[in-house]
Amino acid sequence: MSISLELIEKLRKRGYKITRQREAILKVLSDGEHQLLTPQEIFEKVQKKAWCADTSTIYRNLEMLLQEGIVRKIKLNRDAACYELNIREKHHHHLVCTKCGNIQTTDFCPLDRLQDEDGFVPIEHRFEVYGYCRDCVNA
Repeated sequence: MSISLELIEKLRKRGYKITRQREAILKVLSDGEHQLLTPQEIFEKVQKKAWCADTSTIYRNLEMLLQEGIVRKIKLNRDAACYELNIREKHHHHLVCTKCGNIQTTDFCPLDRLQDEDGFVPIEHRFEVYGYCRDCVNA
């Protein structure tokens, strides 16, 4: 079963109607691994696939998906926040190039040993690193 179908089923079990717009947003977010998209980028991708939605519909659905824990909101040094699927088994952090704006993901987490060493059990954290990507360093 695809990620978007699993999430659609999760929403259905929680009593939500599965509208074309909700389905489209989940499909757009699940199209690639670790996609970080602004609401405007989600809107444009939904429009390209000929699904009808306006920007207010995108924002309302993202807010609901955020409240349900299905998406995460990431605030980078940008004008608009980005959203990604909140898939717990794929814990990762972001590497942001300050020159070209490229965003990469990394599995490295500086807090991996925290529970073992201090007995503290983190339930959520964010970690973004700002610098230059390989292409900008070599340019």
